[in-house]
Amino acid sequence: MKRNALILIALLALSVNAQQKIDIKPPAGGIDLPAYTRTVLPNGLVVLLMERANDPLVHMRLTIRSGSAADPAGKEGLASLTGALLTTGTASRNARQIASEIDFAGGRLSADTDRDATTITAEFLSRDAKKELELLSDVVLRPSFAKEEVDRMRTQRVAEITAAGENPDAFATSQFYAALLAGTRYAHDPQGKATTVPSITRDDVVAFHKSRYAPNEAVLAIAGGIQTAPMLDLVRAAFGKWEKRNVAKIDIGTPKAVEGKKVLVVDAPGMNQTQVRIGSIGIKRNDPDYVAINVANAVLSSGFSSRLTEEIRVNRSLTYGIRSIFSAWVNPGPQFISTFTRNATTRDIIDATFGELKKFHDGPITENEVTRAKNIVLARNLLALESAEALASMMSAIEIYGLPRDYVETLATKVQAVTPESIKKTIADHFESNNVLILLYTTAAETESKLNGLGTITKVKNVE
Repeated sequence: MKRNALILIALLALSVNAQQKIDIKPPAGGIDLPAYTRTVLPNGLVVLLMERANDPLVHMRLTIRSGSAADPAGKEGLASLTGALLTTGTASRNARQIASEIDFAGGRLSADTDRDATTITAEFLSRDAKKELELLSDVVLRPSFAKEEVDRMRTQRVAEITAAGENPDAFATSQFYAALLAGTRYAHDPQGKATTVPSITRDDVVAFHKSRYAPNEAVLAIAGGIQTAPMLDLVRAAFGKWEKRNVAKIDIGTPKAVEGKKVLVVDAPGMNQTQVRIGSIGIKRNDPDYVAINVANAVLSSGFSSRLTEEIRVNRSLTYGIRSIFSAWVNPGPQFISTFTRNATTRDIIDATFGELKKFHDGPITENEVTRAKNIVLARNLLALESAEALASMMSAIEIYGLPRDYVETLATKVQAVTPESIKKTIADHFESNNVLILLYTTAAETESKLNGLGTITKVKNVE
């Protein structure tokens, strides 16, 4: 890993000066994923173990293939609430005891739910790995879901959802997802809705855990200061009796394709800035073009010398921030441009953004732009392999998203294969600029008259 760290420092240095001419090529085969073992227990649990000599920490990552896409209709937020409640008590430990044991060992234990999965993570000193595994298995296999904890967490979650609505950036993105992905199980935010979370009961949580948490739908990745054979024995002891069960498959659904330019104005009277989202349906995480898309996206949107930032922020001073995002999940997620501006310049920033997209499609891409973008992509991926936590996350991603086992080892080669000529096909195939949803979270009275000629316009108070 020392070689990787040195390469990372060099690449980051090259990216600091946006106008600096980059005249070295990214290293061929410069990214290596340390060796790890893959074992499937009789109950179906996939166990990934990676030894890191002299690492003082052990990071454990248990991923259950049930995220918010598994929420029943009218119970949006159930998967996330269930995950959050795991650490609030078990058959043998209450919330205070769990917290005390974690604090005493100087460790951490938490759960997070996204659209595809719920992930429970634990990190302790390597000397406490046995205790770490014991706690992890206890909260996953034997949660108590005490009624008072369910009531407390439910109230807290509603408050969090309400508070998130006061963040224009987060709210606009949530509204964009809801509109673009309408009719699919990806449409709602994993935390749920203020209108659905209050209806979730303890019985709902218990039933969701019983029906969706199964070893044959789970991946346990462990990286750090471990020895493979003894750790595998501990895993078998902790999780070997977890009963395999049939878990109903979830039909995510297919979002309706955007035809032409559709403008959705989410009216928020009194706002003096407009949040702008422009995009369409993108790719799955295991799309074979994923690496090339990342390089192309870095040309468009990474750093001060990227096309969007240089033109929209630096040259025109229309915003302080603009970026292009690909949300790649098990099923295709959104690809979109996110920015904001004063209400008075809403049409200016939309037109300027589409102007840059047209040049991106129709004009040349320079060798210097592509080389810079390659360095950025490689630097990011090297950084993503520098800790036990990052390595466990990468092992999990390879398994959960069905990536090739040699994904990391072939990454640098794939990055280097991108050329100014090949990038044009990637742009044509994956960067939609004609059939897009344009969502504006704004004071409609100040901006609606500026939108004439953009496309079909719909005004709402709230998408959901």
